[in-house]
Amino acid sequence: MIQRHISPDCLPAFLHEATHHWCFMNAVGMAVSLLHQRALTDAAAYRGGGRDKDLARRITGAMMRYEAFIALQRPLAEGLALFAEFDLSSHGTLPRLCPVLARVADYFSPGVIASFEPEEHRDAVTRNMLDFVLGSTRRQQQVVTRRLDVLIQSTDPEGGGYLPGYLLVKALWSASMGVDARLGDPELFFSYAIEYLYTDLGLIAHLLDEDDSQHAVDQMIEYFVRRVIDFGRADHAANLDEFLASNRDRKMYTEFDAWARHCNRRWEVDDATADLGADRLIALHDETLERASDEDLVRNIALMFQRTVLSLGRHPVTVAVGERDRYTVKDGEQVVMTGTYAFGLPIGTVVDGHVNVSIDAYNGCAAIELSIGDDTPVYWFSDDASEDWRHSFHSTRAALSRAEGEAQELLTLLRDVARQASGVIYPLEIARDRATVATEVFTHLAAGVLTAAMEQRAPDLDAVAKSVTLLTPAGLAGVFDRIRYVRALAWGGLVMSTGALPDLDTARRLFEEDRDLHGVAETFDETMDLIRRTGFDKLGNPLFTVRDGRPMFIL
Repeated sequence: MIQRHISPDCLPAFLHEATHHWCFMNAVGMAVSLLHQRALTDAAAYRGGGRDKDLARRITGAMMRYEAFIALQRPLAEGLALFAEFDLSSHGTLPRLCPVLARVADYFSPGVIASFEPEEHRDAVTRNMLDFVLGSTRRQQQVVTRRLDVLIQSTDPEGGGYLPGYLLVKALWSASMGVDARLGDPELFFSYAIEYLYTDLGLIAHLLDEDDSQHAVDQMIEYFVRRVIDFGRADHAANLDEFLASNRDRKMYTEFDAWARHCNRRWEVDDATADLGADRLIALHDETLERASDEDLVRNIALMFQRTVLSLGRHPVTVAVGERDRYTVKDGEQVVMTGTYAFGLPIGTVVDGHVNVSIDAYNGCAAIELSIGDDTPVYWFSDDASEDWRHSFHSTRAALSRAEGEAQELLTLLRDVARQASGVIYPLEIARDRATVATEVFTHLAAGVLTAAMEQRAPDLDAVAKSVTLLTPAGLAGVFDRIRYVRALAWGGLVMSTGALPDLDTARRLFEEDRDLHGVAETFDETMDLIRRTGFDKLGNPLFTVRDGRPMFIL
């Protein structure tokens, strides 16, 4: 069996990937996945059924909305993932840990340590241990460097959306705190924002619109951009009351219909649009998974099961089997997993291979798939992996390679069909490009909050344009003359996220201790004075301030 322990060096990447996975595990992610899978089924029918024109148009409309949405939400998803890496911690506002931190607790030891405590103390102990694990990890050179690399990226949406997405999420956090102070808890904001944006029945209604024209794509883009902009002034007080109540008393639904209608959000959405979103999601689910042909069903179930499983990647490893049936999995010299050996290799064996580590995003159980040459893979499962889950994992793994191969083949056909059925030559590319261009609004929104938040005033459009111009080529490298000052900001934000900066004296001491991390020769006070003056002069925001005696890094 697998012991629940992963090397702390994997934590930043784990937080990033777990956030992506959680976003798409929600209703919007399910709608996107079902839309894509139905398009694959339609492509197979089109290939074998006389090339029906109505089917071709349905494929084209679906794939334009799919391609547009993937591009449209990318900066937001990347921003949330980076927020998880650099800012996420738990202040205990949520009655239970959010899924990302719950998985961290499972696999980076806090949950194991807390299990020895009386039940009434476990939550507090787990949260305290999480603070320790996150704090010690974020004061490592590779994490400071990673955050620096993000802060000096271009804000051009074609660059992947990392910096504009991160600036956007930080701006939404700042704006939402001004509406409801409870959102100062990073975990509550993070969980609530994902719920607000990725369980939205209004978005699902637009995403699953059966209109096959570019107009439907434009309407979806407009809706999503407006939804993000309006987040800063939404009725968070009422929404948070509902969210916290549902988090405390989670209802279980045995029917997909009931889940779709009652477990997804209608915040700031009129009832007719929300009902339409639920109706369309239920109909697509039934068509894709309930009424599909046997051949399509095998592929769709395999791909849907894969959605629930977070893959930590494929790694070349060596596996050594020790005494008392213990095994050690190494990536180079780094131990990535240890546990109790349960299969057929003799004690003392050291073998090269590849390992896929997978974690179920819902229940946290895990599987290690070890491949050695062309031999049949060997699997290890965590103690909490039920027989049903193991059976599903085995059967879908067997079907998955075939399903993915067929999906790639049909994907080529999808693009060809879309070109043939559309009035333009490259409909999918045009839809994707329109969505990417629309994300420029996110950068301006983030810059607007950045330039106005400290003075609590409406953003000046000229100042916003100036900030965007400065940030576009290379992020904060266009603001400061020396990269080391951006590195100091990267360091400060990471240390602040752990709660380790209660006062200026502590900040000065840690700044001195961590000179090898940030590489700044000046004192803390000299560095912060330069950052404040430069930030205010060039961005209208000092980027560092002191509030109630506590040092505050704005980014």
